[in-house]
Order: sequence, then structure tokens, then C-alpha cells
Amino acid sequence: MKDTPVALLGGILYYVEKDGVLCSLREGRRVVECEDLKEPAAICAGVGGCGNYRIFIADAADMGLKVFDPLNRRLDLLATLPGLPTAIAKEECRLVVAVENAIVEFDLKSLEIVGNYPV
Repeated sequence: MKDTPVALLGGILYYVEKDGVLCSLREGRRVVECEDLKEPAAICAGVGGCGNYRIFIADAADMGLKVFDPLNRRLDLLATLPGLPTAIAKEECRLVVAVENAIVEFDLKSLEIVGNYPV
């Protein structure tokens, strides 16, 4: 069974179902948040700093680095990644994405990839 990407934001659990649909659990009920994803490989919660209260998504199908805003239910493409993503993390105004054979650093202030480090 494939791992299920999950993130906790503001006491709400966000997860990706097997068909790529982003859902949340609110008061014990499943809520469909976004059906526009192709193949989300990883998600993380935006807590603090830039992108606060957003869900960041690394989509393997189109190698897109995306952001979902739960308040206005909008999905935006931030960048195209240089490889197939496997993991994502956020700290303050920086996203770090593990892709095939590299770690990519994305600056949320400039909205640009600022580092691509081979591993």
C-alpha cells in the first residue's frame, strides 16, 4: 500500500486519498478540499512565516510545487520542480523538497527556487 500524505493545520487533519483528492477531517467528517491535484506525492502544513495557514503540495504527475489555501479553497502552482518529488517540508519562508537525486529549496518571499543541491 502506498503511503498516505498527511498534514495537520489548525487542528484539522489534511490527507490525500488514493485517487489524489485532498480531503480533511472536520469534526469527524470527511470534507473534500480539492480535486484538482494529479498525483500528490507529499504535503506539508504552512505554520508561521510566509504561507501561514496553507497546505503545500509536491505533485509527482506534473512535478508541480503547489499551494492550497483552505480559506478561499484556491490551488496555485508555485514552481515546476526539476525532478520527481518524494517529500516536502516548510520552515518560516522556506520550502524544501526532496526530488530524485537532489534537494530543492524554494523561497516563499521571492517565489523562486533558490537552491538545487545534489544528494
